[in-house]
Amino acid sequence: MLAGKLDELGDSLIKTVTDWGGAGLVAILIVLVIVQIARQMSMKAAIGAVIGMIIVLGIYKARNDLSDMFTDEVQHPANSSGAVVVVIDPSRLSDRFVL
Repeated sequence: MLAGKLDELGDSLIKTVTDWGGAGLVAILIVLVIVQIARQMSMKAAIGAVIGMIIVLGIYKARNDLSDMFTDEVQHPANSSGAVVVVIDPSRLSDRFVL
C-alpha cells in the first residue's frame, strides 16, 4: 500500500519537473531573445534571435517524434528509404568540368 503511494508521488514529481522544464525553456528563450535585442540594438539581430527561438522550440516540441524516428531507423534500417548514391565517372567527364 505504501509502495503504491510512493509510486504515485514519484510520478507526480516527475510530471511536475517535466512541466516546469518545458515552461522554463520557453521563459529562458524569451529572455535570451530580449537580451540579444537589447545588446545588439539592431533589427537583424532581433529577427535572427526570434528565428532561432522558433527553431529551438520546434525541435523541443517535436522531440518525441524525432526520438521515435531515430529509434525506428536504428532498430529497422532495412525499412528506411535508401541513401541516394551519385556515381562520378571521371572517364566520361570532358575538360569543361572540374571536380
